[in-house]
Amino acid sequence: PFDTVLIHGLVRDAQGRKMSKSLGNGIDPLEIIDKYGADALRFALATGNSPGNDMRFSDEKIEAARNFANKLWNASRFVLMNLTEDDEALLGLPEEKDMAIEDKWILSKFNALVANVTAALDKFEVGVALSAIYDFVWDIYCDWYIELTKARLFSDDADRKSTAISVLVYV
Repeated sequence: PFDTVLIHGLVRDAQGRKMSKSLGNGIDPLEIIDKYGADALRFALATGNSPGNDMRFSDEKIEAARNFANKLWNASRFVLMNLTEDDEALLGLPEEKDMAIEDKWILSKFNALVANVTAALDKFEVGVALSAIYDFVWDIYCDWYIELTKARLFSDDADRKSTAISVLVYV
């Protein structure tokens, strides 16, 4: 009855063996969720995997996924704590002439990310899409762009601050 079906591989243990009760190498998803969180488990199972291939389960993958969720949380918290109630940053981007070079840079990287993720998802390459998102958020948005905007966010120039906030929120 389905016109589209995604076939995925097995989740195997760290040694590459099929998980089973008789081998005693299975995991209890509820224990993993209690320890690392549901989002970390979902992200770890979907990342770094190509369609139809088996993947190895490891605590290191779950920890990395949890760290990524924490990175997203901290980036969101940083952006939200710099918003004010009368901030119009959520209304869209400022004009290009008002943007700093780092604003134009992050927007070009973001637009490339959107194109790459869309293309990957159209081909059902969820792992490729998530890897691209991970790399963008961790390496480009958090490690570079947020750091580059801090000087403007803490300056007295309201226009520069507003532009930085607008781009932070948009991305």
